[in-house]
Amino acid sequence: MNIDARKSDQKHTTSNFISEQVIEHVRDKKIEVTPAFVENEMKKKFGIDISYHKAWRAIQKVVACIRGTPEENYQILPSYLHIMVRKPRTYTSIKRDAQNRFAYMFFAPVASIAGWSYCRPVIAVDATFLKSKYRGVLFVAVSKDANNQIFPLCFGVADLENNEAYIWFFGEMRKAIQVRRELVFLSDRDQSIANGIRKVFPEAHHGICLYHFEKNLKQKYAKATVINLFQSAARSYKREDFNQLMSQLKSIDKKTYNYIIEEPPERWARSWFPRRRYDMLTTNMVESMNSVLLKG
Repeated sequence: MNIDARKSDQKHTTSNFISEQVIEHVRDKKIEVTPAFVENEMKKKFGIDISYHKAWRAIQKVVACIRGTPEENYQILPSYLHIMVRKPRTYTSIKRDAQNRFAYMFFAPVASIAGWSYCRPVIAVDATFLKSKYRGVLFVAVSKDANNQIFPLCFGVADLENNEAYIWFFGEMRKAIQVRRELVFLSDRDQSIANGIRKVFPEAHHGICLYHFEKNLKQKYAKATVINLFQSAARSYKREDFNQLMSQLKSIDKKTYNYIIEEPPERWARSWFPRRRYDMLTTNMVESMNSVLLKG
Protein backbone atom coordinates (compact mmCIF):
# COMPACT_ATOMS: atom_id res chain seq x y z
CA MET A 1 0.00 0.00 0.00
CA ASN A 2 1.44 3.38 -0.97
CA ILE A 3 1.43 6.40 1.34
CA ASP A 4 -1.48 8.14 -0.37
CA ALA A 5 -3.67 5.04 -0.19
CA ARG A 6 -2.82 4.55 3.49
CA LYS A 7 -3.73 8.15 4.29
CA SER A 8 -7.04 7.85 2.47
CA ASP A 9 -7.90 4.76 4.52
CA GLN A 10 -7.20 6.50 7.83
CA LYS A 11 -10.39 8.53 7.69
CA HIS A 12 -12.30 5.23 7.87
CA THR A 13 -10.56 4.16 11.09
CA THR A 14 -13.45 4.60 13.51
CA SER A 15 -13.29 5.09 17.24
CA ASN A 16 -15.18 1.79 17.59
CA PHE A 17 -12.38 -0.05 15.80
CA ILE A 18 -9.75 1.74 17.87
CA SER A 19 -11.56 0.94 21.12
CA GLU A 20 -11.47 -2.78 20.22
CA GLN A 21 -7.69 -2.56 19.91
CA VAL A 22 -7.11 -0.98 23.33
CA ILE A 23 -9.83 -2.52 25.52
CA GLU A 24 -7.44 -5.00 27.14
CA HIS A 25 -5.00 -2.20 27.90
CA VAL A 26 -7.75 -0.26 29.67
CA ARG A 27 -8.64 -3.33 31.72
CA ASP A 28 -5.02 -3.62 32.82
CA LYS A 29 -4.67 -1.45 35.95
CA LYS A 30 -0.91 -1.30 35.49
CA ILE A 31 -1.24 0.64 32.24
CA GLU A 32 -2.29 4.29 32.07
CA VAL A 33 -4.19 4.55 28.81
CA THR A 34 -4.07 8.13 27.52
CA PRO A 35 -4.91 9.48 24.05
CA ALA A 36 -1.17 9.67 23.36
CA PHE A 37 -0.83 5.99 24.33
CA VAL A 38 -3.65 5.05 21.93
CA GLU A 39 -2.09 7.10 19.13
CA ASN A 40 1.19 5.27 19.61
CA GLU A 41 -0.51 1.86 19.69
CA MET A 42 -2.35 2.48 16.42
CA LYS A 43 0.84 3.72 14.80
CA LYS A 44 2.78 0.70 16.04
CA LYS A 45 0.14 -1.91 15.14
CA PHE A 46 -1.22 -0.60 11.87
CA GLY A 47 1.13 2.19 10.85
CA ILE A 48 -1.67 4.72 10.83
CA ASP A 49 -2.02 8.15 12.38
CA ILE A 50 -5.19 9.07 14.26
CA SER A 51 -6.23 12.35 15.82
CA TYR A 52 -6.00 13.03 19.55
CA HIS A 53 -9.77 13.58 19.68
CA LYS A 54 -10.49 10.22 18.03
CA ALA A 55 -8.16 8.48 20.47
CA TRP A 56 -9.93 10.20 23.38
CA ARG A 57 -13.36 9.13 22.06
CA ALA A 58 -12.15 5.54 21.78
CA ILE A 59 -11.04 5.56 25.42
CA GLN A 60 -14.42 6.94 26.53
CA LYS A 61 -16.21 4.16 24.64
CA VAL A 62 -14.04 1.49 26.25
CA VAL A 63 -14.61 2.91 29.74
CA ALA A 64 -18.37 3.06 29.11
CA CYS A 65 -18.28 -0.54 27.88
CA ILE A 66 -16.42 -1.77 30.98
CA ARG A 67 -17.88 0.45 33.71
CA GLY A 68 -21.06 1.83 32.16
CA THR A 69 -21.83 5.46 31.35
CA PRO A 70 -22.01 8.13 34.08
CA GLU A 71 -25.77 8.35 33.50
CA GLU A 72 -26.19 4.58 33.97
CA ASN A 73 -24.04 4.58 37.09
CA TYR A 74 -25.96 7.38 38.77
CA GLN A 75 -29.21 5.63 37.85
CA ILE A 76 -28.21 2.38 39.58
CA LEU A 77 -26.59 4.09 42.59
CA PRO A 78 -29.70 3.77 44.82
CA SER A 79 -29.86 0.05 44.04
CA TYR A 80 -26.17 -0.34 44.81
CA LEU A 81 -26.57 1.39 48.17
CA HIS A 82 -29.66 -0.71 48.91
CA ILE A 83 -27.58 -3.86 48.47
CA MET A 84 -24.97 -2.41 50.84
CA VAL A 85 -27.64 -1.76 53.49
CA ARG A 86 -28.60 -5.43 53.38
CA LYS A 87 -25.29 -6.01 55.13
CA PRO A 88 -26.23 -5.30 58.80
CA ARG A 89 -25.16 -1.90 60.13
CA THR A 90 -23.80 -0.52 56.85
CA TYR A 91 -25.09 3.05 56.67
CA THR A 92 -26.00 4.78 53.41
CA SER A 93 -27.89 7.91 52.46
CA ILE A 94 -28.85 9.79 49.30
CA LYS A 95 -30.23 13.31 49.07
CA ARG A 96 -32.18 14.49 46.02
CA ASP A 97 -32.92 18.06 44.98
CA ALA A 98 -36.34 19.63 44.37
CA GLN A 99 -36.44 18.10 40.86
CA ASN A 100 -35.73 14.62 42.32
CA ARG A 101 -32.21 14.67 40.87
CA PHE A 102 -29.12 13.32 42.62
CA ALA A 103 -27.55 15.86 45.00
CA TYR A 104 -25.48 14.10 47.70
CA MET A 105 -24.46 10.57 48.62
CA PHE A 106 -22.96 9.12 51.80
CA PHE A 107 -21.91 5.66 52.94
CA ALA A 108 -20.06 4.12 55.86
CA PRO A 109 -19.24 0.39 55.48
CA VAL A 110 -20.14 -1.95 58.32
CA ALA A 111 -16.47 -2.74 58.96
CA SER A 112 -15.71 0.97 59.39
CA ILE A 113 -18.60 1.51 61.79
CA ALA A 114 -17.55 -1.47 63.91
CA GLY A 115 -13.82 -0.72 63.79
CA TRP A 116 -14.13 2.99 64.66
CA SER A 117 -14.47 2.13 68.37
CA TYR A 118 -10.93 0.73 68.30
CA CYS A 119 -9.34 3.64 66.44
CA ARG A 120 -7.76 6.77 67.82
CA PRO A 121 -10.42 9.48 68.27
CA VAL A 122 -8.98 11.58 65.46
CA ILE A 123 -10.71 11.99 62.09
CA ALA A 124 -8.98 13.54 59.09
CA VAL A 125 -11.31 14.98 56.44
CA ASP A 126 -10.54 16.01 52.89
CA ALA A 127 -12.16 16.29 49.48
CA THR A 128 -10.89 15.53 46.01
CA PHE A 129 -12.35 16.50 42.65
CA LEU A 130 -14.08 13.83 40.59
CA LYS A 131 -13.05 13.70 36.94
CA SER A 132 -16.15 12.09 35.46
CA LYS A 133 -18.58 13.81 33.09
CA TYR A 134 -20.57 15.45 35.88
CA ARG A 135 -17.56 16.40 38.02
CA GLY A 136 -18.39 16.96 41.69
CA VAL A 137 -16.27 16.19 44.75
CA LEU A 138 -15.56 13.09 46.79
CA PHE A 139 -15.50 13.57 50.57
CA VAL A 140 -13.26 11.18 52.51
CA ALA A 141 -12.93 10.71 56.27
CA VAL A 142 -10.27 8.44 57.76
CA SER A 143 -8.72 7.66 61.13
CA LYS A 144 -5.84 5.50 62.38
CA ASP A 145 -6.19 2.18 64.16
CA ALA A 146 -4.23 0.94 67.16
CA ASN A 147 -1.54 -0.39 64.80
CA ASN A 148 -1.08 3.10 63.33
CA GLN A 149 -2.61 2.04 60.01
CA ILE A 150 -4.94 4.22 57.94
CA PHE A 151 -8.55 3.27 58.65
CA PRO A 152 -11.26 4.51 56.20
CA LEU A 153 -14.43 5.63 57.95
CA CYS A 154 -16.88 7.07 55.45
CA PHE A 155 -17.26 8.61 52.01
CA GLY A 156 -19.55 11.12 50.38
CA VAL A 157 -20.21 12.71 47.01
CA ALA A 158 -21.46 16.27 46.43
CA ASP A 159 -21.52 18.84 43.67
CA LEU A 160 -19.36 21.41 45.47
CA GLU A 161 -17.34 22.04 48.62
CA ASN A 162 -19.65 24.42 50.45
CA ASN A 163 -21.40 24.85 53.80
CA GLU A 164 -24.54 22.99 52.79
CA ALA A 165 -22.66 19.97 51.45
CA TYR A 166 -20.34 19.65 54.46
CA ILE A 167 -23.13 20.13 57.00
CA TRP A 168 -25.05 17.32 55.29
CA PHE A 169 -21.95 15.10 55.12
CA PHE A 170 -21.07 15.60 58.79
CA GLY A 171 -24.72 15.15 59.75
CA GLU A 172 -24.79 11.73 58.08
CA MET A 173 -21.42 10.89 59.65
CA ARG A 174 -22.82 11.61 63.10
CA LYS A 175 -25.72 9.25 62.41
CA ALA A 176 -23.41 6.53 61.13
CA ILE A 177 -20.56 6.40 63.65
CA GLN A 178 -20.32 6.68 67.42
CA VAL A 179 -19.38 10.11 68.79
CA ARG A 180 -16.24 9.54 70.86
CA ARG A 181 -14.97 11.43 73.91
CA GLU A 182 -12.13 13.89 73.24
CA LEU A 183 -12.91 13.77 69.51
CA VAL A 184 -10.56 15.66 67.19
CA PHE A 185 -11.00 16.58 63.53
CA LEU A 186 -8.10 17.48 61.24
CA SER A 187 -8.41 19.23 57.89
CA ASP A 188 -7.01 22.00 55.74
CA ARG A 189 -8.19 25.58 56.33
CA ASP A 190 -11.32 25.28 54.17
CA GLN A 191 -13.93 27.39 55.94
CA SER A 192 -16.80 25.14 54.84
CA ILE A 193 -15.24 22.20 56.70
CA ALA A 194 -14.83 24.35 59.81
CA ASN A 195 -18.45 25.50 59.60
CA GLY A 196 -19.71 21.95 59.16
CA ILE A 197 -17.75 20.61 62.15
CA ARG A 198 -18.82 23.55 64.34
CA LYS A 199 -22.47 23.00 63.40
CA VAL A 200 -22.67 19.20 63.66
CA PHE A 201 -19.90 18.26 66.12
CA PRO A 202 -19.80 21.18 68.59
CA GLU A 203 -18.14 18.97 71.22
CA ALA A 204 -15.20 18.15 68.94
CA HIS A 205 -11.96 20.11 68.58
CA HIS A 206 -10.95 21.10 65.05
CA GLY A 207 -7.22 21.15 64.26
CA ILE A 208 -5.44 22.46 61.17
CA CYS A 209 -3.09 20.43 59.00
CA LEU A 210 0.41 21.90 59.35
CA TYR A 211 1.35 20.98 55.79
CA HIS A 212 -1.47 23.09 54.37
CA PHE A 213 -0.72 25.93 56.77
CA GLU A 214 2.94 25.91 55.67
CA LYS A 215 1.77 25.87 52.06
CA ASN A 216 -0.30 28.99 52.73
CA LEU A 217 2.79 30.72 54.14
CA LYS A 218 4.81 29.84 51.04
CA GLN A 219 2.04 31.30 48.89
CA LYS A 220 2.44 34.49 50.93
CA TYR A 221 6.13 34.47 49.90
CA ALA A 222 7.33 34.01 53.47
CA LYS A 223 11.10 33.60 53.78
CA ALA A 224 12.56 30.16 54.39
CA THR A 225 13.86 31.31 57.79
CA VAL A 226 10.35 32.36 58.81
CA ILE A 227 8.84 29.07 57.66
CA ASN A 228 11.47 27.11 59.57
CA LEU A 229 10.70 29.06 62.73
CA PHE A 230 6.98 28.43 62.23
CA GLN A 231 7.60 24.70 61.79
CA SER A 232 9.72 24.54 64.93
CA ALA A 233 7.18 26.53 66.95
CA ALA A 234 4.25 24.42 65.75
CA ARG A 235 6.04 21.18 66.60
CA SER A 236 7.54 22.23 69.94
CA TYR A 237 6.31 20.42 73.04
CA LYS A 238 6.69 23.28 75.52
CA ARG A 239 4.82 26.58 75.41
CA GLU A 240 7.96 28.32 76.62
CA ASP A 241 9.79 27.15 73.48
CA PHE A 242 6.78 28.04 71.34
CA ASN A 243 6.68 31.61 72.66
CA GLN A 244 10.42 32.07 72.16
CA LEU A 245 10.32 30.84 68.55
CA MET A 246 7.27 32.92 67.69
CA SER A 247 8.95 35.97 69.22
CA GLN A 248 11.93 35.42 66.91
CA LEU A 249 9.56 35.03 63.95
CA LYS A 250 7.80 38.28 64.85
CA SER A 251 11.08 40.20 64.98
CA ILE A 252 11.99 38.98 61.47
CA ASP A 253 8.62 39.28 59.71
CA LYS A 254 5.79 40.93 61.65
CA LYS A 255 3.39 40.78 58.69
CA THR A 256 3.66 36.98 58.45
CA TYR A 257 3.47 36.72 62.24
CA ASN A 258 0.16 38.62 62.24
CA TYR A 259 -1.13 36.35 59.47
CA ILE A 260 -0.21 33.23 61.47
CA ILE A 261 -1.82 34.33 64.73
CA GLU A 262 -5.11 34.98 62.96
CA GLU A 263 -5.50 31.24 63.58
CA PRO A 264 -5.51 30.45 67.33
CA PRO A 265 -2.48 28.30 68.25
CA GLU A 266 -4.91 25.83 69.86
CA ARG A 267 -5.74 24.76 66.29
CA TRP A 268 -2.23 24.16 64.96
CA ALA A 269 0.47 24.25 67.66
CA ARG A 270 1.33 21.01 69.44
CA SER A 271 2.04 22.71 72.78
CA TRP A 272 -1.32 24.53 72.75
CA PHE A 273 -3.50 21.74 71.39
CA PRO A 274 -6.11 21.02 74.10
CA ARG A 275 -6.56 17.34 73.28
CA ARG A 276 -4.43 14.37 72.27
CA ARG A 277 -3.50 14.57 68.62
CA TYR A 278 -1.53 11.29 68.62
CA ASP A 279 1.30 13.00 66.74
CA MET A 280 -1.00 13.53 63.73
CA LEU A 281 0.10 16.99 62.66
CA THR A 282 -1.00 16.75 59.03
CA THR A 283 -3.80 15.20 56.98
CA ASN A 284 -1.36 12.96 55.10
CA MET A 285 -3.40 9.88 55.95
CA VAL A 286 -6.48 11.13 54.11
CA GLU A 287 -4.33 12.46 51.24
CA SER A 288 -2.89 8.95 50.92
CA MET A 289 -6.39 7.50 50.76
CA ASN A 290 -7.34 10.00 48.04
CA SER A 291 -4.35 9.01 45.92
CA VAL A 292 -5.28 5.32 46.17
CA LEU A 293 -8.90 6.04 45.20
CA LEU A 294 -7.89 8.17 42.22
CA LYS A 295 -5.75 5.31 40.86
CA GLY A 296 -8.85 3.11 40.96
